[in-house]
Amino acid sequence: MTTSPEPRHHKAFVRSLALAFALCAGLVFGINVAVDPLWFFAGNQLTGRNFGFDERNAKLNQFLRAPEKYDCVIFGSSRATWMPEDALAPHRCFNLAFSAGQVEEFVAFARYLRQRGIRLRHIVVGVDGFNFETEGRDPASIPQHVAEQSAPPSPLPAYLSADSLQMSWRTLANRMNSPGYYDRTFTKVVSDRAPTFQPDKSLAAEGLQRADASRRRNNSFDTRNAVLYKTLVEVFPEAKAIAYVPPISAWHIAELDRRGTLPKYLDALFATAHYFPTFFYFSAPSPVTMRTDTTYDGSHYLPEFNRSIGIALVAGRTGDWGLDVKALDRTAYGDRYREALAGFQARQLARH
Repeated sequence: MTTSPEPRHHKAFVRSLALAFALCAGLVFGINVAVDPLWFFAGNQLTGRNFGFDERNAKLNQFLRAPEKYDCVIFGSSRATWMPEDALAPHRCFNLAFSAGQVEEFVAFARYLRQRGIRLRHIVVGVDGFNFETEGRDPASIPQHVAEQSAPPSPLPAYLSADSLQMSWRTLANRMNSPGYYDRTFTKVVSDRAPTFQPDKSLAAEGLQRADASRRRNNSFDTRNAVLYKTLVEVFPEAKAIAYVPPISAWHIAELDRRGTLPKYLDALFATAHYFPTFFYFSAPSPVTMRTDTTYDGSHYLPEFNRSIGIALVAGRTGDWGLDVKALDRTAYGDRYREALAGFQARQLARH
């Protein structure tokens, strides 16, 4: 009786298929590790450009590589991502800010770090007005392992996925229409694709892609969420908490005034200052925010100006730019702000 060759052929086919699958998986994993779009390792080793596809996960992945290197964490939105970490020397800060970051997310991330044994000497918090909007705020986006206080994900399944491969391809092809990217040291730098700030056009175009753009333009502010910053500070009671309001253009502030929402905006920020020993305000109209070449959109300021903010925070002095809210009562704070705005408005009238 002769043995059919079919079983041997079948086994050979299965072995070939398994080998091909293993080679493909190895190639995908190798490419993703080399480009490292989720920042599990040392970042993009091929072109040196790292994009924030998923900053919430990527920045946490990078921090957890060597948390012992840091005694300070920066929390904030995309405005704070432009703060160079070394601007806060001698503090050893990690910039954990991410796009559209909200205070509820900062609290969740802080609790996650605390649960994993992280102890900090300083926390730096960027406080943005949108955290106090009365309605229409974006929902918080908290990674599952952060919300559940569970172990961080492994890079193996993440870098065997087609999604990560697509991120790597977009990185290598430089197919990111982004105003900025992170370099080899994970410092954010301005892209050659960044727009030019043109106050009339830029403000008119803001949020037009959103279905609720019209309603959001008429949104107001209240003080209720100020207490969430108290919750954030209490996660690290041993740390010195430093807060600042990142700069936005004088044209943005004038628009808040035109809508009649500026007083409530200022009230919300003043209420938040109560929970910080240091609270500097860099959004009042100033020689920096009255210019169009210091920012690419009026909402995100270039690294050199954020560097000066970091230096001021460490020194405990605002200099000529910014307000030390803790040194003012509510009336003086409002008066200083109104005076700065009036100066900007007078200059605009003179130009026209």
